[in-house]
Amino acid sequence: MLIGTNITDWATVDGAYYAGQGTEGIWLGLSVLLCIVALWAGSRHENAAYKKAG
Repeated sequence: MLIGTNITDWATVDGAYYAGQGTEGIWLGLSVLLCIVALWAGSRHENAAYKKAG
């Protein structure tokens, strides 16, 4: 059985097949979360460097 479908044999597939269908929202959410974490960490680092510099 292929991931996310009830297709049991490639011979029954007539057209293009996309295994990730339905999970785009999860990957988008993870990407957004990673961007937010990177911005937060960068902001903390910049604030610490600014305070240290005087």
